[in-house]
Amino acid sequence: MNRKENPVLAVAVAVVVTLVGTWPCVAQTPPDRIDDEVSRFRWAASRAGFVVQEGLPVKTNLNDLYCDGSMWAPLYPNPNSPYISSVLPHVPGQADPVASSGSFRLREDEAVVVIGVTPPRMAYFSFNFHMLRGSLSTEIGPPILWIPVADPVSSLTLQKHGSTPFHQPFAVVATGHRKTLALVYQMLHAAGLGAVTNDQVISPSLFRLGLGSGSDEFIFAMRTAVPANQVEFNGYLDALRREVRIFRVRPKSVSEDSQVTPVFAADPLPVPRQRASGTGTSELDLNPTLQMLRQRIIDTHPGYSTTDIRVDHWFEEPYPGLQRDMATFLPQQDGVAGATTDATYLASANFTLPDRSFLVAYGTHHRATGKATYSSVAVYADETLGAGLVTVQSPDLQGSARDYIHDQPNADMFYAWTFTREGSHADHVTQLPTGNFCQDPGRPVDLNTLRVGFRAYAEPATKTHPAKSEILFDRLLMFTPK
Repeated sequence: MNRKENPVLAVAVAVVVTLVGTWPCVAQTPPDRIDDEVSRFRWAASRAGFVVQEGLPVKTNLNDLYCDGSMWAPLYPNPNSPYISSVLPHVPGQADPVASSGSFRLREDEAVVVIGVTPPRMAYFSFNFHMLRGSLSTEIGPPILWIPVADPVSSLTLQKHGSTPFHQPFAVVATGHRKTLALVYQMLHAAGLGAVTNDQVISPSLFRLGLGSGSDEFIFAMRTAVPANQVEFNGYLDALRREVRIFRVRPKSVSEDSQVTPVFAADPLPVPRQRASGTGTSELDLNPTLQMLRQRIIDTHPGYSTTDIRVDHWFEEPYPGLQRDMATFLPQQDGVAGATTDATYLASANFTLPDRSFLVAYGTHHRATGKATYSSVAVYADETLGAGLVTVQSPDLQGSARDYIHDQPNADMFYAWTFTREGSHADHVTQLPTGNFCQDPGRPVDLNTLRVGFRAYAEPATKTHPAKSEILFDRLLMFTPK
């Protein structure tokens, strides 16, 4: 959400300008670095009577966190798409967070502000804040209620300079307090970031703000997918602490020892509007070719018995999952598990892959049909963990169905990809890992129990998840020697 989409916020900002005076403005030009912008933001926050504490952005790999004992399960990460999270300092007097090492509580009139430069060109990126109730740590263990607080700010929706979202300055503000949001907007305006500021509203109507033990905990997450230049993206990650800065800001309390009591009177922000999915245009007329693709895949492997593995809905949507208290506790319940509203998620059930057997995932190529900005097929292991083994992403999927339906004019609207434990030099085949998943044998992963997940991110026309009624579900075949 941004000021243009929120007339209530626009009025609040006008009122605050009258209250606090006019801060100096600077030319709105994209910076190569954000040091100057951060300095101006800090100055403006100090003048407004706010405390500023800086945290750290952190490259995060959920598989690694499971293997080193920090998490009780990886919970279905996208192995090829790095995550960036954060660590924030505590507020004096607050209750310690228990959900994860990177989670934080948020005072009712407090905000978290992320200032940075967006990553280099890639298929997709997004900024998200999530609520956690429960724990991801192995000391406490499942279940975990893991809910995105709002639609993410993505490469499609980012407030930005110019026509590209890449290499651009940005700011994201997460708060549930109307006056705080308006004041922080003014601080960012003074920093030269007013035109590139985005919101992640954490509405008190749904979430328990505060610093006591009964309050919710939150995490920041940045998702990235398919960089155009891996070397350039690696440089971005290596310089992450210069490229992305994260702060918690709050009105200064009278007491320096305890700052848990709000300074501002209650002024809750409403639940933000969500983007609506669906365009009325679907992939369904492609079904005859999809059925042809299935049959030709089967005909290519006459020495094998074929099993269709059902693909169905995967994660619950965030707000319905919150209302139903759908915690994630594998394998009984997937819950929401941090799934965001900008993606449509499908998955098989858990299954065992017999020796010398292999899988073929196939379906419509959602990016080629225009129903997604980015899509992927991922294989997971262990029904109680959801450890990410391999992912094949939309650029690689493109053209793979020609192996079977090269004579069809719409062949490039489809994909077909093989997953096997056997080595192969063929195109459009991925070898599944064997042996120990973690170096520590005390952190086992059952590599024989698999699950395949499918993601379709952000239909360009709606800038949110494709409607399930408008896509052909991805399919999965298992081939077993006769």
